[in-house]
Amino acid sequence: MTSPKYKKVVVVFKRTKYELDLETYGSIQAYKEVARQNPEVFERTFESHERQLQSREFLKSQVFPSADFVFRENFDPEDGTKYDLIVAHGGDNHFTYVAHLAGKTHLIGCNSDPDSSVGALLGFTAEELKEATKNNFKQTKLESWSLLDTEIQYPNGTKLKTVPAICELSVRNNSPDLTSRFWISYQGKKEEQKCSGLLVYTGAGSTGWITSCFPKKFAAFSKHEPFFHVYSREIRVKSRETEFSLADFRALDQVEVISEMNGGLAVDSLTERHYPFPPYAKATIRLSPEKLFVIVPLKRGESMQDLPYEIEQKRINGTVIVQIKGRMESGPLDRITQTILDEMVGTDRKHLILDFSELRYISSLGIRMILDVKMNLQKRNKEMALVGVTSSILQVFHLLGLSNAFQFYNDREDALKSFEEPSKS
Repeated sequence: MTSPKYKKVVVVFKRTKYELDLETYGSIQAYKEVARQNPEVFERTFESHERQLQSREFLKSQVFPSADFVFRENFDPEDGTKYDLIVAHGGDNHFTYVAHLAGKTHLIGCNSDPDSSVGALLGFTAEELKEATKNNFKQTKLESWSLLDTEIQYPNGTKLKTVPAICELSVRNNSPDLTSRFWISYQGKKEEQKCSGLLVYTGAGSTGWITSCFPKKFAAFSKHEPFFHVYSREIRVKSRETEFSLADFRALDQVEVISEMNGGLAVDSLTERHYPFPPYAKATIRLSPEKLFVIVPLKRGESMQDLPYEIEQKRINGTVIVQIKGRMESGPLDRITQTILDEMVGTDRKHLILDFSELRYISSLGIRMILDVKMNLQKRNKEMALVGVTSSILQVFHLLGLSNAFQFYNDREDALKSFEEPSKS
């Protein structure tokens, strides 16, 4: 992009989990005592804390030495207009929190710990930001992301407008053990639904935890698209002649939801952005006329030469081995899907090994792609295994709740042996 000179910059930090836990327990001794049953988690939390501290110091000394630095709790909603650029240093949830306060000010998402964070909304690491500033942001572009406006009308007649949603709205019963019940209306259609919760999401949200919902017929879409999607999770279907028409659809116009439960409406999965949604309350959801202005790297993945990953394939008898190197975070990831599925054509190709030993990073969208491959192969009674998965990438699977959906092995030899075991029994 042709970048203005960002004269006034603020970097908004989030406190690490270690810092927050230390405040909760009062001392390192008390914290360690609480964590003694699971010391691995404590060590992982502390290691992430140290990496994030290093990233903070790098931003202060190497990237934005003249910027203001604040923690999110000290960043006032009025402060956004005082700056030319806001940098949210943390994870996706922190990014959305800061984005709610950004207004029309340009925003950058900086991943504070790429080794353990998914960061689907974050364009840069601290090191990548150093390169961007050194080149006066010439290798970046300014994206305009779509937002969702929601107005809730309560039974007593009062109205409340929520903060704009960057990713998603979640509508569900306040009790997780109870069914979410509501009426939903769109373009003259109206139906009553019972499910585990309603998700309304933008293109930014389409790369998040919506990717773990099945069945779902829509793939991820661009963050700037002039539409949004609506999805009823685990909808309760009784014997009926017609299918639900408003359980999984693309919305070009406003959507209305009328509550039949003691529920809540959460914006971008933030506890600070949770609104009561009692019986007979009505939520009207539509695209906002405003946009969120986000700076991202230029042309990442727009051509084959720019792709941050590469693929190598080989065959051992009936097993196809595909090694993916680099970073599965952007670009046309569907090309990986097509490459793999093309390799698996033929009845003699019964097993697939995905080798991640040289994969440095994977986003939630990349994992969704892998899950799509697995689902496709299962329909054809073919098996898949993952090998060489590093601890940081395995953490992404854990964060998405999908670590049990795959078979993991240390190396190719172990995976090949696992494919042979059924035939030996």
